[in-house]
Amino acid sequence: MENIWVASWKHCDWVGKTDLILLFLLSIYSWAIIIDKFLLFKRINRDNKKFLNIFYSGKIAQVSGSPWSKVLSRILAEKAKHNISEEQLLNHLKRFASEEISHIASRIDFLLSVSAVAPFMGLLGTVWGILMSFHNIGITGTSSVSVIASGVSEALIVTFVGLLVAIPAALAYNYFDEQLRKIKLQGNEIIEAIYLIVKQ
Repeated sequence: MENIWVASWKHCDWVGKTDLILLFLLSIYSWAIIIDKFLLFKRINRDNKKFLNIFYSGKIAQVSGSPWSKVLSRILAEKAKHNISEEQLLNHLKRFASEEISHIASRIDFLLSVSAVAPFMGLLGTVWGILMSFHNIGITGTSSVSVIASGVSEALIVTFVGLLVAIPAALAYNYFDEQLRKIKLQGNEIIEAIYLIVKQ
């Protein structure tokens, strides 16, 4: 018996195959983002913990993977180059923190887009496959299983692939969004602490 994926691919016309290829490409890029961001958040959480332990012990040290360490380094360098007021100091800190957060959050919204678009791409394949089934019935004048099978197979496989792409993207987006929210909350506290120390 022929593999269901191979058989379904053979039954698909150019519309179904194009849909499947696009979903496959979206899946690859989504998983690349998921793996990259998972490792990034893991490294950030580890290095933030290390930086905060050093920082709250009264020492200043650079921890490469911590965004708050980078903010501290940047504000110290800015203060060394320019004579800035306390208000400017706070504004710089907020801007540096915002830039670090934006860097961490980059491409995460793409996962949300994939989770929304992929099911609709699957639905497109479903509608097209059913349309082709009725078209084949009209041409052949028969509603036998062999005539309808190709259209139904195309309809089901594209829908299934669309869901396979969308579900991991949606779960990953929610996880990363929660991790980002925790980092932002942590930032509110650490930025205030950095400000109090640097302004002295």
